[in-house]
Amino acid sequence: MKNTMEQCRLRSSLLWLGILLIAGCSTTLAPDLETLFRPEQLDDPARAYMQPPVVIIPGLLGSRLVSTESGQEAWPGGLFDIAFSRYEAIELPVDGATRVPDPLPSALEARGVTETALGRDFYGRIIDTLVQFGGYRRAKLGEGKPESGERRVYVFDYDWRQDNVTTVRKLKVFLDRVRQDYGQEALKFDIVAHSMGGLIARFFLRFGDEDVLLDNRLKVTWAGAPYLNKIILLGTPNLGSLSSVEGFVRGQKVGFARIPEEMVATLPSTYQVSPHRIVRWLVKENGERVDMDPFSARTWRGYQLNIFAPEVKARVIERRGEDYYRMLTQRFREYGERARRFSWSLTVCPDYDEKMQRCATGKVEPPLRYVVFRGSCSETPARAILQEKEGRHFIRFRPSEVSGAADPERLEALMFDPGDGTVTKPSLLARDALNPLTPRHEYSYFPLGYAFLLCEDHSTLTGNPHFQNNLLDVLLTRARPWELHLDHANRKR
Repeated sequence: MKNTMEQCRLRSSLLWLGILLIAGCSTTLAPDLETLFRPEQLDDPARAYMQPPVVIIPGLLGSRLVSTESGQEAWPGGLFDIAFSRYEAIELPVDGATRVPDPLPSALEARGVTETALGRDFYGRIIDTLVQFGGYRRAKLGEGKPESGERRVYVFDYDWRQDNVTTVRKLKVFLDRVRQDYGQEALKFDIVAHSMGGLIARFFLRFGDEDVLLDNRLKVTWAGAPYLNKIILLGTPNLGSLSSVEGFVRGQKVGFARIPEEMVATLPSTYQVSPHRIVRWLVKENGERVDMDPFSARTWRGYQLNIFAPEVKARVIERRGEDYYRMLTQRFREYGERARRFSWSLTVCPDYDEKMQRCATGKVEPPLRYVVFRGSCSETPARAILQEKEGRHFIRFRPSEVSGAADPERLEALMFDPGDGTVTKPSLLARDALNPLTPRHEYSYFPLGYAFLLCEDHSTLTGNPHFQNNLLDVLLTRARPWELHLDHANRKR
């Protein structure tokens, strides 16, 4: 009997060991891109130009900025710059003459994307993957027509500090020049856009290069549709990100230090990734929503935050004078209002039924649907806590910062949602709720083709092998992915 029991225990132990070994092996599986995407032999010369060129649009902070005079790199710079946030040079000038969205004068310009920094990959691997396994060749403007069967990938760099409409205009010029190289006026592009780059691509699809932020009409024209074949969004804050608010409240963290609040306030684009007005991003400790408008200078002044914080105001006036501070507050109002309209411009319904007073979704098929790659395995800041102390308001971004918290675990669940560490899953899908069964908000129109789930952080999404595998599959498939899905479903019937 004893031997029988021991044998049973041994068999049970071996069984569990086998299960653990299998589970351990499964976590290390990665796609063999070389085998999956062997170069195709194009037998038909007429198909030579049918593969659209790929354009990669990086996100906020994603392009290198260099001095136009010396050529010295100001962003991201070297180890010392990154470690101690020595970025005085990236501040944009503040005056009363420049009209937004005209490019603000600057001694810096974009020259390439940040492929790696301090040994960490940002956009290098995605470019290498497209070249090595996708059969693309990295191309530059002015190269003329491609050879028969040649696939090209372009990297669109831009000054990420500027108003996003300024960048959209630059994007259209860029695409027009590629069309000239190809000798095709109707050439279409596959866009792969990371983070804020996805907002730029979405605005271009809806309005082309028209500045619709001058008033509240925001009429969707789909003016960019003739340029676009597919839009692939990676880690895009479609309803904004709480991280942008933290950057305004505390300064943007880089390395071991922070870019000061007053410097962040000079960059128009940083306003344009703030949480959408339909998002519940600021709450009390009991979870009750605080209706703080992140785009209103009056709100920031009332809560004494950013340039309206007494210590920041005193610092600015001491260094720059009162006239500069007045101009900075004026710009703060202007940038905030443009950011409000930018946020709404991306979600406003293109087919609003005036009679029914609702979006006529489904009546008119959008010219394009988005393919979304998103991280959903990391705790991601979703809601901040508002506390009042000695007559001042303070925004707390971590449970450990909430003074007198009775239940830290409950705060953890309240303040965080799944996401990629920077952008929450709901924002990645342009939804205001985490539960997928919750109906989409009526003011969040988002024509989604389909979405991929990844376990990866925001800044390293492009290097994820499962992203690369699915990206190549999406790009090298001629039909739009959702059309293939529907066709497959119809065949099954």
